[in-house]
Amino acid sequence: MNIRKIAELAGVSVATVSRVFNHPERVLPETRERVLAVTREHNFTPNWFARGLTLGATKTIALLIPAIDSYFSQNIISGVETVAGNKGYVVLFCQTHGDQEVEFDFLKLMKTRKVDGIIQVQSQLSETDFHEPLSLNMPRVHIGKNQDCGCHMVCYLDYEEAAFRLVKHLLTLGHRYISLLYDDKRDGELADEMESGLKRAGREAQCEAHLSIFRAEDSAQGGYRAFQRMVQKGTIPDVLVTAGDLQAIGILKAARDGHISIPEDMALACFNDSPVCSVVSPAITSVEMPAAKLGMAAARLLFDSIEDDTRDPDILQEMILQPKLKIRESCGNKTGIFELFV
Repeated sequence: MNIRKIAELAGVSVATVSRVFNHPERVLPETRERVLAVTREHNFTPNWFARGLTLGATKTIALLIPAIDSYFSQNIISGVETVAGNKGYVVLFCQTHGDQEVEFDFLKLMKTRKVDGIIQVQSQLSETDFHEPLSLNMPRVHIGKNQDCGCHMVCYLDYEEAAFRLVKHLLTLGHRYISLLYDDKRDGELADEMESGLKRAGREAQCEAHLSIFRAEDSAQGGYRAFQRMVQKGTIPDVLVTAGDLQAIGILKAARDGHISIPEDMALACFNDSPVCSVVSPAITSVEMPAAKLGMAAARLLFDSIEDDTRDPDILQEMILQPKLKIRESCGNKTGIFELFV
């Protein structure tokens, strides 16, 4: 069954059947119903991809994201899907694992799939990394500070401000030596932002703060193993700040197994707040990053560009979202208030 057969059985032209599918308001109600009755009788489904090519829009967008298993990533996905769903679009998810080659291959694939736009999350690419010509004549938004990937629309979370607020709190508790545990495949910008925030907090507090960097997989197992290595080497930090909540959970488990008390022996904080941070013991001081709002902001930027083809694609559009510090017990806070919002 195809569109020609439908036209023949309904006693109309192929053009009329096409209008029923693409512009039903232009077809007389009785004619429209006759065509639809034939499609129902023969269980005919239009080829929406071919229809999209004809109309110049496939009603699909792509989301290229390093990982889909973290609470942070899931919130970005939720935000993007909310906006896309309201627009009647389908989202194609592409997990890059922070790998440049994988990300580049997905870009090529999305070009052949004729998606209407692409959102890239924490892209590891720069245009100089394109080892073969790749002309992407479609709107693209990048979630992250990296503008070298060729996106002229960017939105990101202010990690430097998040680091400043967190370190400022740690300094008031008397901590001076801070260690950061992050996954360089997923959190490439975090180390530099942490260092900038730490220096600004130190200047404001008129004291010197020191930063050490450690790397581990962004998972509970990654945090557990990383802390075990620290214990074995006798390098337990004064304060350990993790990039992800799962790493922090793994560290809590490793500390308990090693009879190390938090916060008495070591303070613990994380950059990615999640519901679990408030229910473990001790509750983990963390930075709430509005990831769902970030996904929604990126999607809105993308659809504004899709719907307005008069916009100059070379003009940079930048949107920055601010963090919120949630002070709990894991860093030594002694106040009677369960949770502070700074």
